[in-house]
Amino acid sequence: MQRPLAYCSEPGCAVRVPRGRCATHALKRDEQARPNVDVRRWYRTERWTRLRAGVLADAAYQCAQCGTVQRELEVDHVTPHRGNPALFWNRKNLQALCPHCHAQKTNRGE
Repeated sequence: MQRPLAYCSEPGCAVRVPRGRCATHALKRDEQARPNVDVRRWYRTERWTRLRAGVLADAAYQCAQCGTVQRELEVDHVTPHRGNPALFWNRKNLQALCPHCHAQKTNRGE
């Protein structure tokens, strides 16, 4: 069975791909390193994995904006942390969003 297409994981991109980024954003990402690479490492910690799992379980895998129940949810910072560890790790600043709602929120700069 083939996996359904998802949105490109680049915020704001509406291209549907089997996984990850579309060809345009995959090339762009390779060309330039992200400026917040130190902060991005927080997403690869055991602490984040546990926190994320807790947020999804508490939300019962339901999107906080549209109410869709699905397995593939993203954990979003309600107030963008912009490298502030207090905002990044604050459980009350996290919500479960479906990829579509998360992309829309990110496009609005929230």
